[in-house]
Amino acid sequence: MARKTESVRRKLAVTAKKLRIKAAELAVTAREKEDVRRKLLVTAKELKRKAKNLAVTAREKEDVRRKLVVTAEKLRIKAAELAVTAKEKENTKRKLVVTAKELKRKAQNLAVTAKEKESIRRKLVITAKELKLSRLTLEKKVLERTKDLEQARVKGEAILASIGDGIVVADKEGKITYVNKTFEDMVGWKAQKVLGKYMVEVVPREDEKGNVVLLKERILSQVLSGEKVIADVTQPFYYIRKDKSRFPASSIVTPIVLEREIIGIVETFRDITKEKNIDKAKTEFVSLASHQLRTPLTSIRWALSSLKREHLPKEQIHLVNGAHEAAVQMAATINKMLMISRIEMGGIEEKRSQVDVRLVIEKVARLFDGDRERHALELVIHGSQNLRAHTDEQLLIEILSNLLNNAYNYTPKNGKVTVRATTEDEMIRIDVTDTGYGIPRAEQGNIAEKFFRASNIASREEAGTGIGLYMVYNIVRLIGGTIFFVSEENKGTTFTLLFPS
Repeated sequence: MARKTESVRRKLAVTAKKLRIKAAELAVTAREKEDVRRKLLVTAKELKRKAKNLAVTAREKEDVRRKLVVTAEKLRIKAAELAVTAKEKENTKRKLVVTAKELKRKAQNLAVTAKEKESIRRKLVITAKELKLSRLTLEKKVLERTKDLEQARVKGEAILASIGDGIVVADKEGKITYVNKTFEDMVGWKAQKVLGKYMVEVVPREDEKGNVVLLKERILSQVLSGEKVIADVTQPFYYIRKDKSRFPASSIVTPIVLEREIIGIVETFRDITKEKNIDKAKTEFVSLASHQLRTPLTSIRWALSSLKREHLPKEQIHLVNGAHEAAVQMAATINKMLMISRIEMGGIEEKRSQVDVRLVIEKVARLFDGDRERHALELVIHGSQNLRAHTDEQLLIEILSNLLNNAYNYTPKNGKVTVRATTEDEMIRIDVTDTGYGIPRAEQGNIAEKFFRASNIASREEAGTGIGLYMVYNIVRLIGGTIFFVSEENKGTTFTLLFPS
């Protein structure tokens, strides 16, 4: 722009010069020339002024140009910023479009939700009405059920009160929660006086010798600890009444189980004074009868033994031998009956001494050599020669005699009997195993009952009285031992005796 201005200025200067020359050359009138001159002067002045103005304008234009350059740079930056802003606006516009679509969709969903809410509200109103009706029906049923339960409770308490056995219910800590009328009558305590108290405090228990039975030894403790599900107390014991008198009792303790957890027990017990008196009379009668039979039987055996030494015909010898064997068996039965009477009357006391267990087993085995040979049985004895125990030798002989005699009697010919003696945790263990008839599974729980004989033995008409094992179990208890057995029908039986060494 400055160059153009300078060029114009130069051209104007040249033109002014030409005009002056032209003015001189022109043959005009002075006036005209003067006018022309004046005009030219004016024009020259104007041109000069314009030239000056143009110079000023050039500078201004340069300033303007510079400002325009600056402005152009600013505009470029602004344009760039506007371009970025345009992109952002485009992005924002797109987002707004998306948001608008989402809002539209949400509005549609809200419209649907509003309809659903209205539907749900209506359903809830209906449900509330149904619930109200159900509540009223349920309340009616609860009242009816409560009435039925109350009637059942009253009826149950009436039944329990009329039962002839004493009934006591205790929680898992052994505290009494219920007793029936018979309990009150038997022990002399009223229900309101014993509820919440421990059973062992209200009704102490003693054994036959008057020793107090400790809590841990009472069957209810074993049941509460989960050791037994149902316990039938068969051992003789006595309950102590409020007035300190005592009575013999038998009881059954059953756990109360809720969701596989024992929460208490129910004990039913009864006074067995009459049964004890009857048993005592029976025992005394058996003892007396056995004693009365023993003397004449001894004479019969002596007479038969004498006849066996006589020279009699073969048929008579056979009869005498049979009679003698029968007399021997009867004498053995009488001895067992007398032993049982003594045990039941508490007339047997232990006479402990150092006993060689192996020698005792061999001694008992020799006593039954005749039976073993008659049945063609094999006898095997295992045990250390120095196996000793501090116990009653005669009672141990009684136990082993009965076990070995049973093994011989109830094992078919050509069978095998094994006696094994070992030590086990400071105890002597004796196993008597046979390959005999075995004991039916359904009858194994009755094996220690007096006069019990297994059905598979009775059907074979084998000799026996059913008192041998009853006596064995009582003698084992007397010497502080335990006895148990494993048996399978037609395969054999193993009796295991454990007693302190």
